[in-house]
Amino acid sequence: MTVVPWSEIADLRTPDPAEALTRPDGGLAVIRDGAVAASVALWWESPVVAEGRVGRIGHPVWTDAEAGRVVLEAAVEALRQRGMDRAVGPLDGSTWFGYRVVTESDGRPPFVLEPTPNPVVEQVFRGAGFEPVAHYFSSVVDDVPDESARAAADLSRLAEHGVIVRSFEPDRARVELTALHALLLRAFADNPYYAPLPLDRFLALYHPLVARIDPDLVVIAEADDQPAGVVLAMPDLAQASRGGVDTVIVKTLAVDPDRRGQGLGGALVRTVQERARAAGMRSAIHALMHADNASTRISAHLGTPFRRYALLGRDL
Repeated sequence: MTVVPWSEIADLRTPDPAEALTRPDGGLAVIRDGAVAASVALWWESPVVAEGRVGRIGHPVWTDAEAGRVVLEAAVEALRQRGMDRAVGPLDGSTWFGYRVVTESDGRPPFVLEPTPNPVVEQVFRGAGFEPVAHYFSSVVDDVPDESARAAADLSRLAEHGVIVRSFEPDRARVELTALHALLLRAFADNPYYAPLPLDRFLALYHPLVARIDPDLVVIAEADDQPAGVVLAMPDLAQASRGGVDTVIVKTLAVDPDRRGQGLGGALVRTVQERARAAGMRSAIHALMHADNASTRISAHLGTPFRRYALLGRDL
């Protein structure tokens, strides 16, 4: 097996169409018998700073564990030579894109937009000395309760404090997304291994999705004409191939740091979950929560964890 940089392989393609947005700084591939047996993307420019300079290894693809081991060892060495103090993966450049491996599951089928890397990915990373550096989980509410009265009370309480709750407005999508981008940068700044996403890439990633979302499941809390919080939910369209869609995915919750501790996050989740229930959704998945985030407390009184994930890392 031979390790070569991506630049030497004209027709190499990574499996994720978002790769053009994540813009890796380089990549490596293992050539065996004239074919690509493994490949990874690498990021070392503008490294995440967390206990030193952190390089990222993403888009892992290999035909077998041995090929994966070879390319991963080469990737670790390449990041070390670039002056990185730590490597993390799988992480496709930024936590805005694909990352994490599944570490525990009850066998429930994957939901829409859930990361589902092949188990051999975790096996190879672990074999190369990578250990969990951040933990996440998804929980399920099997029977969404009627919280209409409490949700209405939430909205009244917030209105008394100058906060209105409204749906996303698709006809103003660019304006809406630009304002939400600023909110998300503030809300996610303390997340592990977070790096800000420039506005142009954020719009390129999310603007094409506007036509596919239900505006009533993107709920914005607004104060002084600026977003103070947002929750994004969507039907679990992955269910479509297995029958009817009766589950809503609560995908993203963000609250301005200056508004935390005021019950805003809980009000947003109850509002979107109640809207989904009224539309016929029977269950809800609170997706991909970081184990230390406040959102886990919002989910805890209703949801039961069914899948756990980790981002893996090692010192160089």
